[in-house]
Amino acid sequence: MEKINYEKAPIKNLINKDNHLRIMSEFLERKKDPVVLEFGVERGSSTKVFTWLAEQINGNIYSIDISDCSQVISSKSWHFFQSDDLKIENILERFPEIKNRGVDMIYIDSYHENHHVQKLLNLWFKYVKKEGAIFIDDVDSYKFRKKKDIWNSIVYDLTDEAIKSFYYSNIEKTFYTRYYGENGLAKLLKYSDLLDEPNQINKLWNYNIFIKILYPYLRKISKIFK
Repeated sequence: MEKINYEKAPIKNLINKDNHLRIMSEFLERKKDPVVLEFGVERGSSTKVFTWLAEQINGNIYSIDISDCSQVISSKSWHFFQSDDLKIENILERFPEIKNRGVDMIYIDSYHENHHVQKLLNLWFKYVKKEGAIFIDDVDSYKFRKKKDIWNSIVYDLTDEAIKSFYYSNIEKTFYTRYYGENGLAKLLKYSDLLDEPNQINKLWNYNIFIKILYPYLRKISKIFK
């Protein structure tokens, strides 16, 4: 397969080297006739990149948004459906090829709330092909912590924790990678077969937060008595 020349792409300003859209594009580039399921369109930056790439490598992009984003782009490779992304039966009825063929990549960039993201992972994981991946945007609270924005920091951190909880419960079926920069990007590479259901999420043991606060002082005390 001929290597994609991103420098000559009409949307090259959206896929600078090493940015998150470039990372996902290079993942898709290695797939044959890739199928992408995108949750969240808004202004269409990711949609335009994925669609342009699909036109180069005979792929198809299926985008879901609760708002009407049908005018974002026009392409035979792009298919839009206005819907809540949790309404799986409606989406599969509209796009039965997702159910029949599976998808190579899911990109989650819709409602940034931990319970919503975890529900999407549980619902849609089975439709990802083996060696396909789920990418989740907005998982790093760094920029909000710099601004001391407590609420957005909590939202991003809870989303990150929800993804890790899913991974820890499916550690034999997935491989977790996290990319920093921008707003953070998580990747769950799927090892299991198409239509394999995810495991039930089990809460992992964690230490008490107060022990974490006390730890530096306890450590100092223990050194005194050595």
